Amino acid sequence: MKKIAIIIICAFAAVTSFAQVFKTVSIDNQFADSLNKVVLDFKNNFRNIQSQHLPVEINADAYQSKICLPGASHCTILRYHSEEDNSASWQATMYTGDSYNEAVKIYKKVFSQIKKISIKGIESAPTKFKGDIESIDENVRFTVSSLRLSTSDIMFKNFVADIELTNTYFGWEVHLNLYSKKLSADLND
Repeated sequence: MKKIAIIIICAFAAVTSFAQVFKTVSIDNQFADSLNKVVLDFKNNFRNIQSQHLPVEINADAYQSKICLPGASHCTILRYHSEEDNSASWQATMYTGDSYNEAVKIYKKVFSQIKKISIKGIESAPTKFKGDIESIDENVRFTVSSLRLSTSDIMFKNFVADIELTNTYFGWEVHLNLYSKKLSADLND
């Protein structure tokens, strides 16, 4: 009787573990698929994934994104009013709350997921984001880690994914921003 109970417990543990692994893989695939669609629409200045207009109090037009990442509370597109640059940026709010530890956990997870993802559809072979995670200090109100897309496609030359950890008056926030940002070496070009 004890052997049967042990076998049932082991079988249950194995099935539960497999389900957790499968769930994690499928969530990562959803994240990767969604991110891939957003990155590819950068060529269209995020217009194909733009939805309803949102009210904002900055010098930009904000729109809801049709595509949002799993785990994000909301995803938006910002269109700036600049004579120099008419590009848009895409932002996902991945965490808003009081827990510093939870914010750091999500910050690191988002960074890790983006670094592992292969973006398909820009070049003949999938391309990846490259970069290093910045050190995190609870006493610093703002930390950002930047990842650049490793591609020879001129359209994506300055494409960057910034993961931000921010301490606001209301708590901690984690954002993922996708946009074009020139390197300081490129500013002289």
